[in-house]
Amino acid sequence: MKALAAVAGFAVALVMVGPGIGVAGDVKPSTGIIPNPFPFAMTPPPASLNPRPAAPVPGPPAPVPQTPGLVYPCCAPPQGYWAYQWVPTSSTTYAWVPGFVTADGTLVEGSYQPQVVTGGYYQPIWISGY
Repeated sequence: MKALAAVAGFAVALVMVGPGIGVAGDVKPSTGIIPNPFPFAMTPPPASLNPRPAAPVPGPPAPVPQTPGLVYPCCAPPQGYWAYQWVPTSSTTYAWVPGFVTADGTLVEGSYQPQVVTGGYYQPIWISGY
């Protein structure tokens, strides 16, 4: 008897499904809905059911502690400034002088002759003030 009731229930279920619902692999006719042109597009996440509490409003900034100035125990702070002074330098090198013939026809051979090279650099110096 139970088997007969199960078969009858299955038959009623098949009749109620109707032609609009198919099984896997069936091709359905178009319903007029345009499919998504970009199937991999993501929808935005749903809104949270638990709203977040509002961020606390920051208060006024904390006062910056004032540090004491530099204290000189015995005298006033130094008065002055840094400047730069040119320091000239010179060195001797040897340059090749090619041979030549003088006006009276004497041949002077080529040789290395001393040559003075001048230069220099800037040196920082402290200029004390009054």
